[in-house]
Amino acid sequence: MKKLLVLLVAMVLGGAFAQGRFFGEVASGNVNLVPNFSLSAAARMGAENVLGPLALRGGFELQTSNAGTAFGISADALYFLRNPGMDFYFGGGLGLLAGGSTVFVLSGAAGLELPVSGNINFLVELKPELYFAGGNSQFALGVEVGPRVYFR
Repeated sequence: MKKLLVLLVAMVLGGAFAQGRFFGEVASGNVNLVPNFSLSAAARMGAENVLGPLALRGGFELQTSNAGTAFGISADALYFLRNPGMDFYFGGGLGLLAGGSTVFVLSGAAGLELPVSGNINFLVELKPELYFAGGNSQFALGVEVGPRVYFR
């Protein structure tokens, strides 16, 4: 039964991902400014128009701060507003960070994508995040910059 369910999910997602262009954010840098300084690098992949006009992206993150090093996974839904010269997008998602403890992350995203050449764009993203761990919560405001490459 599990194999049938996994096969069904793979077929549905495979058909959905065939709808839009794939993109990758190979090495984004995220600098959190509030409440303390941290630095992270992420590798993410996504596809446009997966759920109607929404794009989905997922990725892995390595984060270091004065609290130590953590590894994270995340999934976001994004809505793009396409304009000649500049594209805007906004959305939100969920994630998990594992370091000294496991942290649940609820995040938002508001970004600007600037064309560089061909299928390569430069992104600047404002990323508010709420971290939940052990009955406590913490707010962080990050700025993310890096390249976004479209594959087709």
